[in-house]
Amino acid sequence: MERARAMELATIFGAAAVLAYLAVSAATNLYIIDNYGTLAGNTTHSDYIDIKVVARQFSWEFVLPNGTVSYNTLTIKAGQLYRLSLTSADVLHSFYVPELGIKYEAVPGFTYILWLKVDRPGVYYIYCAEYCGVGHYLMIGKLVVVP
Repeated sequence: MERARAMELATIFGAAAVLAYLAVSAATNLYIIDNYGTLAGNTTHSDYIDIKVVARQFSWEFVLPNGTVSYNTLTIKAGQLYRLSLTSADVLHSFYVPELGIKYEAVPGFTYILWLKVDRPGVYYIYCAEYCGVGHYLMIGKLVVVP
C-alpha cells in the first residue's frame, strides 16, 4: 500500500513539474516573439520601419511611413526589420504567408503588431486565411523582398 501511494504522488508531482516547465517556457517564448522589436537593447525606432496593413474586402492595403499607399503588393528590403501594424477595415481577415510561417488575425477595431525580417529575396504570397465573403478567393497579395 505504501509503495502504491508513493508511486501515485511521484506521478502527480512529476506531471505537475513537466506542465509547469512547459507553461513557463511557452509564456517566455511567446512574450519574446510578440515583443521582438521592442525588447530592451534589441532595437531603437531607427532600426525598424513602420508599415500599416489594413485588410479589407477583398484586398490588402499597405501604408508606408512616407504616406504612400500600395494595394496587394508590399515591397521590402532583405535583412531589414519591419513593424507591421495589422488591422481590418470591415470583417475578420487573416494575414497568412505560408513560406515564412506567418499567420496573424486582422480584427476590426484592434491593431496587432507583427515583426517581420526576411533575409532571402524573392516573392512571397499573402493570403487571407479567414473566409471574408464571396470575393475571398481574390484576396491574394504579394510580399516582394528585394536585395
